[in-house]
Amino acid sequence: MQILKLIFLAIIMLCFHSLKSQIVFVDAPYDMGVITASGSDYLDIPVKNIGKEKAYIFRSDVDKRFQIHYSSKTIYPDSTVYIRVLFYPDKKGAFHEKFDIHFSNYDKPQTLHFFGFVDELPMAQNISCPSFSQQNANTTPEFDFTIKVIDADTRELLPKSQIKVIQNGLLSETLDTQKKGYVTKKNPLGNYYFIAENENYLPNELGTYVNRKNNIVIIPLKKREIIIEEEELISATVSEEILEEEEEIVYIIPNEEKETTTKILEEIKEEETPLEEIKDETKINNANDADFSLAEYKPNNIVFLVDISSSMNREGKLDLLKASMIELTKILRPEDKITMVSYASNANIILETTSGAYKDSVISIIQNLKAQGMTDGAKGLEKAYEQAELNYLIDGNNQVFMATDGALNFEDNTTYRMAKKFSKKGVNISIIGIKNKTSHIPLMIELAIKGKGDFIDIQTYAQAQNNLVEIVKKQSKRLP
Repeated sequence: MQILKLIFLAIIMLCFHSLKSQIVFVDAPYDMGVITASGSDYLDIPVKNIGKEKAYIFRSDVDKRFQIHYSSKTIYPDSTVYIRVLFYPDKKGAFHEKFDIHFSNYDKPQTLHFFGFVDELPMAQNISCPSFSQQNANTTPEFDFTIKVIDADTRELLPKSQIKVIQNGLLSETLDTQKKGYVTKKNPLGNYYFIAENENYLPNELGTYVNRKNNIVIIPLKKREIIIEEEELISATVSEEILEEEEEIVYIIPNEEKETTTKILEEIKEEETPLEEIKDETKINNANDADFSLAEYKPNNIVFLVDISSSMNREGKLDLLKASMIELTKILRPEDKITMVSYASNANIILETTSGAYKDSVISIIQNLKAQGMTDGAKGLEKAYEQAELNYLIDGNNQVFMATDGALNFEDNTTYRMAKKFSKKGVNISIIGIKNKTSHIPLMIELAIKGKGDFIDIQTYAQAQNNLVEIVKKQSKRLP
């Protein structure tokens, strides 16, 4: 009994000590975005003391790739200080870094995690991390960045242009360049997706990571009459190719992919369920249709297998994926089930099976998706099928949607065998291609064929709003 009392007293003392001063890293882990030749932007990481006594930062254990500054090394109760971190990478590709920070109120160091993608190695002489004591040093997470809309041919600014700003899959604001042809905004650093429009020009879209160094976004627009001529020429070329084909389904792939494509087209003929490729459907009102009744559409058991590898951070891919998933979530009914599995270096369930009635909770999970790590679809696919089977609907549309930018990493034919196996059990797989390269299309089509699903192409924001919704409606439509 005496031993139990001592253990209980020790636990009470430990809890009391932790309440006296407790450190919290706000919004961890941290995304450093895409690093280019101009260098990475520094991060101001908020460190809050939620305890009742002040704490001290002793030191950070970092190597020569880091520069560290502190707004203060003393953290008073219920106050926040900032640790400014500049990272100078030594190799390209995805990175996930961490370092330890020593505090006065902890016996062991606390570990700080951050991630990103190195597109180009920055030049050493361009790296400079301002201290908090420097004049005009920016101590807030927000900064000014400028968006310019220009003529693609003359490079002149285009006044009276409209810019839609998409953040985390939703329209956050609409800006007007007025007479200047550009607009300056104060926003936090991060990934943004822009849609620029002008009365006499064709719209253009651009996804990019914006920080204090990369703080000028230029969006070129082409005149409508020039685009029309080019489209007519492309249309004529496509028509000639279609006339030469006897098949109903024609996939136009560059010449270097001809051999692979021929093989895939032969497999299409053998499949009982033909693949439907969705390319340019932009029926804006479809995403808001109220007509999704149980009388006409079967209940859905949808498992999203979401690619959150670092490549999804580029070109606004993750924003387009989020927009697509959010639009589908809006029309889901209480009878529909949705599950989310993320995959990059590892596979994780990020949303347990949830009724379509809880739209706000589902959308919140979608908006908080962050991309990091390397692509390994095989790990995620097994977990996604497992979830789909657990929640199988006898009279329903049981579907795994694999969302990716097309950089699939399958070491052998196990994945294709898995797709065939589960399609026989009534669980199909469809592929959502997000701004994928042409060279990736054959592999994505092949997996969808074997899984008796569909290939959904998403290159624009309008397609993100509509194509996935249309496919789910097609798949769940009850036969007359």
